[in-house]
Amino acid sequence: MTEQERVWVIDDDQSIRWVLEKALEKANMDVKSFPSASGILNTLERSRPDVLITDVRMPGMDGIETLRRIKERHPRVEVVMVT
Repeated sequence: MTEQERVWVIDDDQSIRWVLEKALEKANMDVKSFPSASGILNTLERSRPDVLITDVRMPGMDGIETLRRIKERHPRVEVVMVT
């Protein structure tokens, strides 16, 4: 049995998170969702996804700032931006 790809989804819109979760799970991926980027850098210290999908426009730390901070501390984490 092959290991599932780990995908993290960050989006403030619950319905978008739900749709992405269902689609990615159907593709046999292990999905973890977050309603904001708050705390994501600390979470990355303990665990890492194969790819992280983040919304561009979010309250608080937006997707562009999230990308910048992730790449500073974890340059090998692949990030996909959606809007």
